Amino acid sequence: MISAARKFQIIRLRGLTVLFSLCILALPGARASEPGQAAVGPGLAAEPKLAAGPKLVVVVAIDQLRKDRVSAALPGGLGRLLRAGRNFIDSDLDHGITNTCPGHAVMLTGVQPGRAGIAGNEFVDRNSWASRYCVEDDNSDYQVLGGQGNRSPRMLQVDALGDWLKASYPDARVFSVAGKDRAAIMLGGQRPDGAYWYNAANIGFTTSGYYAPTIPAYLQEFTGPASFRSGLPALWEHPAGSYRPDDFAGEATANLRVSGHPLNSGEVAAIGKQIYASPFIDTATLQLARVLVEQEQLGQDNTPDLLAISLSGNDNVGHLYGPFSAEAEDTLQNIDQQLAVFMDFLDARVGPNSYVMVLSSDHGVADLPEWRSLNGDSQCPAKGGRPALLPTLASLFWQVYWQQTGPFDMPGELVKFAGEQVYINPAYVTANNLNFAQFETQLQDMLRSVAVVRQVWSRADLAASTTEEARLLRHSLVPARSGDLILQLWPDCVVRSDGTGTTHGSLYDYDRAIPLVFYGAGVLPGQVGGAAHSVDIAPTLADLLGLAMPAGLDGRILPLGSAAAAEHIVETHHQ
Repeated sequence: MISAARKFQIIRLRGLTVLFSLCILALPGARASEPGQAAVGPGLAAEPKLAAGPKLVVVVAIDQLRKDRVSAALPGGLGRLLRAGRNFIDSDLDHGITNTCPGHAVMLTGVQPGRAGIAGNEFVDRNSWASRYCVEDDNSDYQVLGGQGNRSPRMLQVDALGDWLKASYPDARVFSVAGKDRAAIMLGGQRPDGAYWYNAANIGFTTSGYYAPTIPAYLQEFTGPASFRSGLPALWEHPAGSYRPDDFAGEATANLRVSGHPLNSGEVAAIGKQIYASPFIDTATLQLARVLVEQEQLGQDNTPDLLAISLSGNDNVGHLYGPFSAEAEDTLQNIDQQLAVFMDFLDARVGPNSYVMVLSSDHGVADLPEWRSLNGDSQCPAKGGRPALLPTLASLFWQVYWQQTGPFDMPGELVKFAGEQVYINPAYVTANNLNFAQFETQLQDMLRSVAVVRQVWSRADLAASTTEEARLLRHSLVPARSGDLILQLWPDCVVRSDGTGTTHGSLYDYDRAIPLVFYGAGVLPGQVGGAAHSVDIAPTLADLLGLAMPAGLDGRILPLGSAAAAEHIVETHHQ
């Protein structure tokens, strides 16, 4: 039998001879010198294309998955990926505003959030001075089917892997499915055959008019009376956990802080939200992924197809209880089990050597502040790691009112927040003859006086600074949509309106260190060191499939199997 390493040293010729060139980068993190030339990882040579690529590409994004939470010792699908896949052990996000929407946008576009047009989950529209959601659309034809609001990828300013795939293979099928609408929409790109997400209001999965006028029959059946909900228990029960007691200070109380969380009883609206904040939303998402593979015949011919999956339950649970809670541990174990079932299904349906799978995440998360404080290693200057949000905002807006907008106008007419970004209303500045630069400096000084604020970045600051922090934030900067100022809190500070749970969004390692694993057809197993980012996923997959890529991508082609990368392999596992 030919060894795994030997298999990927063989180059089979198909049709005309294809010429390949090797490109070795001298410096870590260097980009290709020519626009549109995708670069490989630091010090690694470009690899020859495979003769027969995978029939199906599956991208699995686990929302809020910190790299330190996964291990090859896990018994299910996650463990299988880490043991038998190519694990880029130094992987992280290469941008500074670590929210769900930009985190999913970079995975399959190959560009940073700033170029993708995704400033965050929300931004402030300076023309209307209204808060906007990253996947909302003004076009009423794109209304959510059976739900509220209009949804589309209109805010995404670039094409994604699925669009590149269809340009090369018009018959290719492209689908995305997720618990969250923004995750499914960002992964799907501009022209997928379908993008589906969970609708808590009616306990089912849906789409919008942008993708289809009606919900497919198989999706209606999946969310009907005999749907995934029918087998759910009344309560979500789980073990105490390995890290700390089940009932721990700082955890959210909405669905109880201990095992026996309400899940499938009571009013429909309540049940929909309870499922969304539990591991069972991930179970349902992977079940629907199986339905898509079967019903849409994905991976059943020689034209490659794409299925992108985002598992949102890990994020929903993590926000409420923290990453090392009993609830988060049970959620990850459920993903491990359900992913094993899904991979066994793909082995049988598509073939174990006929698909490639990528595992990654959109962002990590901060520890529960009470957990950090108990361990004595919190860097947040606020007591207990939780700054008092309301008094801080009240004081800030009072200063804006007193110095600028009073007595007739409210401070919100001049200043708005969208997460860690601060916006100044240009129309108000013009109408009231204010000096924009002077007020921006004033506002910056006000914010810097807050004890938990480590830095307040203006656009001029970001442009002038040579620090790693500024570089990461520049990658998140969307000129027309980002704030005028960006707040950087001290590490471990968690700001949530209800004073419980935890969050993400910072440029610190706990929010940026995410897993990146390739597995399956065309992938040599092993652990690989060196810089690797989620923005590298799309060009790496495009290279594996032999697709033409847009010019000037930010992502690089990571080495998946050539002997040229052997010196970078830390440890290789063989099945």
